[in-house]
Amino acid sequence: MDDKKLEAISRKIRIRRLILGYSQEYMAQELEISQNVYSKNERNIRNVPLARVLQICEILCISLAGLLEDTEAF
Repeated sequence: MDDKKLEAISRKIRIRRLILGYSQEYMAQELEISQNVYSKNERNIRNVPLARVLQICEILCISLAGLLEDTEAF
């Protein structure tokens, strides 16, 4: 996957988190990781394990397909 697509995915995760009013601390707690690790994951989705991406999707109530779509609609 190219860098622009990965950046778009990271941006969608951040925007969706903000729309729902979730902090990075909340996300980290739900994922049972540190806030620092979550922040790095959110900024650079490239090295995030698929299992964690699926957990993020579940928390943010978005499907993996929705996350991968080119549209910005939620």
